[in-house]
Amino acid sequence: MKSLMRMPNLTRYESIGINQLFNVADGHAHQPQTDAQRQIIGRLPDLFDRAEATRQAELEDEFRRLFYTLAGQPTAAGLARTLFCYSASLSTDLIATFLASRGLTAALLHPCFDNLATLMRRRNVALTPLHEEELRLDRMEETFAGLAADAVFITLPNNPTGFELSQEEWERLVALCGHYGKLLIVDCTFRFFSRKPLWDQYELLERSNISYLMVEDTGKTWPTQDLKCSILAMSEDLADDVLELHNDILLNVSPFILQLLIEYLKDTARNGLRTVVWETIDRNRRTLREAIRSSGLLLDNPGSTISVEWLRITDPNVRSLDMVDRLQRLGLGILPGDHFYWQDHGRGERYIRIALARCLDMFNEACKILQLALRTNRMDSA
Repeated sequence: MKSLMRMPNLTRYESIGINQLFNVADGHAHQPQTDAQRQIIGRLPDLFDRAEATRQAELEDEFRRLFYTLAGQPTAAGLARTLFCYSASLSTDLIATFLASRGLTAALLHPCFDNLATLMRRRNVALTPLHEEELRLDRMEETFAGLAADAVFITLPNNPTGFELSQEEWERLVALCGHYGKLLIVDCTFRFFSRKPLWDQYELLERSNISYLMVEDTGKTWPTQDLKCSILAMSEDLADDVLELHNDILLNVSPFILQLLIEYLKDTARNGLRTVVWETIDRNRRTLREAIRSSGLLLDNPGSTISVEWLRITDPNVRSLDMVDRLQRLGLGILPGDHFYWQDHGRGERYIRIALARCLDMFNEACKILQLALRTNRMDSA
């Protein structure tokens, strides 16, 4: 079977996917607006006027308070050491620039979305892979004892696998960063999909006195047509240097975007994440899992709750690029697994990723196309 040539990065595949009739490639929030969210959109002129009449600091304070309160992070709700960016990628680029300015190296989670590695390497930050299993409680001490990198960069929950740490594992991770003098960097951009009990991670970080950088985002959670805000929070010892880098590229996030997001946060606080966000994701996950039953795809992490599904191809004759090619010709855009393994693409060529934050009807049709492709592939193989 002839497949597509490998694209240079996952974003290129996403750019193809968004122009397919059925796009389940990018992990941004594309689910339909709830009735309450449609009412927010109906008030856009009023929100624009309100944003124009409100001081930037007041909008940032309210956004920060609402975001972190919803996330169960009361310590961060009043944390002044937070910077606002238009995207999580911009926050990550600031981190990469900071690491480069100090000549620091990083151990980056493997697999993860490949633009994290690309941004680091573009700033000449030397990377080593850090595997999920190395962060389990029974292996963490051994991992840190052999870790030469200056910083530990992880994504929680991890895109694409849904990997998470328990509170006990978090506490051990922070303690080991302190013991071995490591800078901890955590990308939490999928945090609102976690179903683990909420607890105050920032309180642990502040109490530990370790150096840390935390990236938050709204773009994966609320369907605001990519009008979004990322928060970059940091320990006190890093604040001045990171602030200067931020000042070089950005004055502020649009007050209108902040005002819009404030309304979405208020609505979610009133109605709950389950109703506003999780129900659509869970229903599409059930539809997908039913569609691939007895097929050539297996769930890699059945316990995942994030808004993407990571699937393993069992047919040794089919690579992820083959699957992407076949589905593109049927009007369906997905992501291949190759680039998530940013250090070794071969480890990912038996995986694909499917985004779940989509309209229910469209997603049903996408799953039918996937079923057709899987059936056709079995017949071809026979």
